[in-house]
Formats: sequence, structure tokens, C-alpha cells
Amino acid sequence: MPEPLDVLHKAIHENDAGAVRAALRDHPDLKSTIDAALPHGPFGQTAMLAAVHKRNLEIVDLLLGAGADINVGSHWWAGSFTVLDDADEAILPALLDRGAAMTPHAAARLGLIDRLRTMIASDPSVVHKRGGDGQLPLHFASTIEIADLLLRHGAEIDAIDVDHESTAAQWMLGTVVGDDPSSTRHHVARFLVARGCRTDILMASALGNAERVRTHLADDPASIRTSVSERWFPKRDPRAGGTIYTWTLGANKTAHLVARKFGHDDIFAMLMAASSPEVRLPVACELGDEALVRSLLNATPHLADALTDEEWRRVVDAAQDGNVNAVRLMLDAGWPVDARGRHGATALHWAGFHGNTAMTREILKHRPPLEARSVEHDGTPLDWAVYGSRYGWNPKASDHAGTVEALLDAGARAPSDTEHATDAVRAVIRRYNRGG
Repeated sequence: MPEPLDVLHKAIHENDAGAVRAALRDHPDLKSTIDAALPHGPFGQTAMLAAVHKRNLEIVDLLLGAGADINVGSHWWAGSFTVLDDADEAILPALLDRGAAMTPHAAARLGLIDRLRTMIASDPSVVHKRGGDGQLPLHFASTIEIADLLLRHGAEIDAIDVDHESTAAQWMLGTVVGDDPSSTRHHVARFLVARGCRTDILMASALGNAERVRTHLADDPASIRTSVSERWFPKRDPRAGGTIYTWTLGANKTAHLVARKFGHDDIFAMLMAASSPEVRLPVACELGDEALVRSLLNATPHLADALTDEEWRRVVDAAQDGNVNAVRLMLDAGWPVDARGRHGATALHWAGFHGNTAMTREILKHRPPLEARSVEHDGTPLDWAVYGSRYGWNPKASDHAGTVEALLDAGARAPSDTEHATDAVRAVIRRYNRGG
């Protein structure tokens, strides 16, 4: 029988107020754990935080009626998130009416400069107060005016958060609404750059700052190879989640790809001109520029042999990102099909996990090692495909049954453990084991 908190979590996740009401009625002992971390909630999320994330005030009121404290934050080692960290302006007044306490982080995020100014006047130390992920109010600043207010009252411009060990400017490089490149806090980041914050070539490329890009290249020509990876942004604390660039810019992205993402074609051209052929080749593959790939290979037929191990793993990164064209171009250009990337996995592991049949078939053309085992999450590509059929990242766009069938047809050993497989994948494996 499911634990009461599991029942409550499921009801909130499904946004079902009736089920929440029933869970609270049928499990009166929930009142003693109503502010605990949900068993499977992200970042130590509480039931109240989950309800606010769903923007469901009916569920919020049910939880309050059961004794929940609206101001209990998440149980997260790096810093506690509050209900106002996830509230938009539409739901904000209702939460305040129900007793939610305004924080300097929420005021900075929501653009409430008068509220923030009052807080600072009452307690100047709030500019140094840690919030969710260990961020400071400056990390949340949504306007230049708020960033300026915080700096004038002593905020440290290059202070880093706890979980991602990143500065406010680094946090500001991502999109605010979906994947819309015009929806950013880049204007605030540019203000921080003008005020002297620390920069890197990825930040300069994202912001379209040609002068800074030139400076980074002049100071360190090797920075042209910088990517969103632990090699370039090592973690200080092993518990940390890694640089926020993984989320704001994208894992494994280079300055070239960042400039292209945000429409800075002049910066992209500058970076490509400053790049050696072995740096340009993976970029061309990742962008699907077949003409440039052909041109580079015609000039240097075995160019892939000159790549570093870090560049070889880009084929695995491309597979992890679901970039079929990049994987095809890289393998055709001479990338090793057994290159290893994140978790010590090959490109075929990631194709299997994503249930990407087209990518799987492209990789199989190059005779990959079918029984290669990943270092972490120990398993073969077929094991990853079976697991991904249940727990993959994008089930609507995946075809795990087709991927498993392609792997089996290529000679992969059928797994004995299909506990995590979907019914469709189990059917393929059973059919294969029967010889038909």
C-alpha cells in the first residue's frame, strides 16, 4: 500500500483537488508530516510548494486547512526555496493574503523595487541573504534598477550561489519564457558587465559583446575551445549541481553555438575565423552545415584524427542532445563510434535511452560495440533503451520499441531483466526471443 505522502504527492502532481481532499481525509496522520519533503519531489519540495507550482489555490487552501505552514521552504541542502520563488504576479496577491512572507529574493525576481528598498532600509544585511540554491537577491534581479539598488547597498557582484557555484550574471543568460531567445535578462547581465563583473567567452558570446570576446581570445587563445562542461567549470563542492550554464546555455555548448543560439552572427563569424580546422569541424557538424564539413574534410581528409579526446566525446554529447544530423556527420567524418561521454556512455547508449530509432540506425552503420557497458548506471545500450522506455525524457517523441528492435536485429543480446520496460518493448523482446 502506498505511503500517505506518496498518495498526497500523486494527487497534487495530477492537480486533483478532490484526490487531495480524499488523501487528507483518509490519512489523518498526514497532518504531522504535511511540511515534510515529498518522497519523490524535486529539491526537497513540500506539498505546499508543489501546489503553488501547479497554481492551484484550492489545493493550497486544503493544505492550509490540514495545518501546512505556507512559509516552510523546501528541504534542500543548498538553500531553501519558498512559495514566492515560484509564484507569478497572478497568484502572488492570493499567497500574500494567505500569509506568505515576502523575501528579498522574491521582491527582486518580481520587480517589486519599493518592497525591496523597504526591506533594505529595515535590514541592510538582506542583500547578503541566501535563498533557494543558495542564491543571493542579486541572482534574482529582474531589472537594471533592482540590480543597481542591490549593488549600491553592498551586494557582491561576483558572489556565487551554493548549488551551481555561479554568479548572478551567469544565471541571467538563459531564457525566461520557454526557449524564446528574446526572452532573457541579458539587459541586466550587460549592466553587470558594465559594472565590472567577471566574464568568460561564453558570457561574452551570449551577450553579443565583441570587445569582450576579442579580449578573452587575446588573453587566452585556448578559450576558443571553452564548453559548458566540468572541464571548463569544475565543481568546488562535489554535491553541487554544476555550472548554471548547463541550464541557461545548454550542456556541452561552445561559444560558437551560444552566439548562434542568440542570433549574434557577427560573433559567430569572429569565433569561426579564430578557430583552427579541428575546432571548426565539430561546430559545423553540430550545426548540420554539410557544405562546411565537406570543405574542411576536402582540405584535410583525416581531420578527425587531429581531434582531442574532449572533441571526440562531442559525438556522445550530440547523441545526448538528440542531434541526429550531428551524430551522422561526425561518424561519417571519422569520429570513433565507441567514444565515451557523460556517465561513461557511448552515443549508442544515449540513442537507446532516448528511443531515437533514426539515430540508432545511423550509429549501427558504423558497427558500434553492442555490449559496451556504461561506467555509471551500468548497462549496455539495449539496457538503456529498456530503461528509457519507462523513464525517458521525452516519451511523446520516442520510439523505444523500434529502437530495441533495431538493436536486437543488429545482434545485441536480449536482456533477461525487463522490469523497467514498457509493454510495447516487452512485446518486441518476447517476439525476438521466440524467433519471430
